[in-house]
Amino acid sequence: MISGQNGRWACAGSLMAMVLLATTVLAAEKHSRPAKIGEYIPDAQTVEMFSAIEKGDIAVKLIPKDSTQSNVVIENKTDRPLNVKLPSAFAGVPVLAQAAAGGAGRGRSGSSGNSGNQGTGGGMGGMGGMGGGGMFSLPPESVGKFKVETVCLDHGKAEPRAAVPYEIKPLESYTAKPGVREVCQMLGDGKLNRRAAQAAAWHLNNDMSWEQLAAKRLRHANGTSEPYFTAQEIQGGIQIATTASAMAKQRESTEKKSHSRTTPVTSGS
Repeated sequence: MISGQNGRWACAGSLMAMVLLATTVLAAEKHSRPAKIGEYIPDAQTVEMFSAIEKGDIAVKLIPKDSTQSNVVIENKTDRPLNVKLPSAFAGVPVLAQAAAGGAGRGRSGSSGNSGNQGTGGGMGGMGGMGGGGMFSLPPESVGKFKVETVCLDHGKAEPRAAVPYEIKPLESYTAKPGVREVCQMLGDGKLNRRAAQAAAWHLNNDMSWEQLAAKRLRHANGTSEPYFTAQEIQGGIQIATTASAMAKQRESTEKKSHSRTTPVTSGS
């Protein structure tokens, strides 16, 4: 029988051994358990989404509910886990529209060959596991899905729907209008009211004046109508467009400076 101080030391030692054993077991279980879809995988390779699509490592489907929301489905086609770096801004492009446009995409005018359904735009900076950060991870040969908010980039065209095939593209392949990228990026970061962001997107990408947007009506089946945007949403759209335009100018300035530093200077003959 153990008694006195020696007994207390023995009990303390046994308790510490049990704690260490439990900690070791929990750590081993955490290390060995399969990673959940979307959850960051520390030992996995990190790939950029569009580059991984081109390489065939992943397949991505964009399934629009309407102009306000889409489902993004990502399939890991490899036999290894992947951390997929999501784009800060993207475009949802009707597949038939791309064929009609001959793959030319959009220029700075914001026009395209799409005469049917709307193109959409959004961002994924706030998406993914581990609290967002624009990362979505997949175990080998698995499929994951999440929702993203979007805005319409083609005023006056038909609403997107799941029956119409869409493809996800880099935003700059669809529009180069200044400020649109920034609107989509801020929307994806969860920083904007979507309705106000929509007003800003139509103003920036489709050259609609604030007067036109304020006068736009939502017409109901019973013949009544109401303003499409509230006064607060128009005011919010003005603030968003102003901020986005300033951010775009700053980004372009930074890119020009970076390009000038990396471009070699050649002397004349």
